[in-house]
Amino acid sequence: MTGFFGNPRGEQVLTATWVAREGVRLVSSDLPDAWVNALGRVGRDLNVRQYGGVVERVDWVAEYDPDSGCVLLLSDVTVLGRGPGSLGMSGYGAQVNNDEESVVVCIADLVQDQVARAHVAWPWGDTGGFMTPRLVDAVAFWSDRSRYTMIGSL
Repeated sequence: MTGFFGNPRGEQVLTATWVAREGVRLVSSDLPDAWVNALGRVGRDLNVRQYGGVVERVDWVAEYDPDSGCVLLLSDVTVLGRGPGSLGMSGYGAQVNNDEESVVVCIADLVQDQVARAHVAWPWGDTGGFMTPRLVDAVAFWSDRSRYTMIGSL
């Protein structure tokens, strides 16, 4: 089976779903706890600060590339009143053994991109505009111009 960029699909090492009323539900995972914890933190933030639509569901699939040790994370966003989109990816990547903060930024960046592709703004800052995920002194934050909020605490 062929994956992105014509490469063979990697081994599926994680599947999870976020639903507004339930939060993150881990379907399966062969990844370290940092990945599961990171999904939970991003899932908490999905419950707030959506603007221009309502995210109903987010699905994640992670595939492992043994040659690079990289985990390719894919996500699909369903907006209330519309059907699901399609699995997409972002520019960030993570290694299997990355720390939780790095994984949080990878997941947050992916979900933010996929939510934007679904025409919903998330996360939306207190003063308007998008917030972006950043690592600051090895801690994952949302950046809203000059203000920072730890991911998972919105």
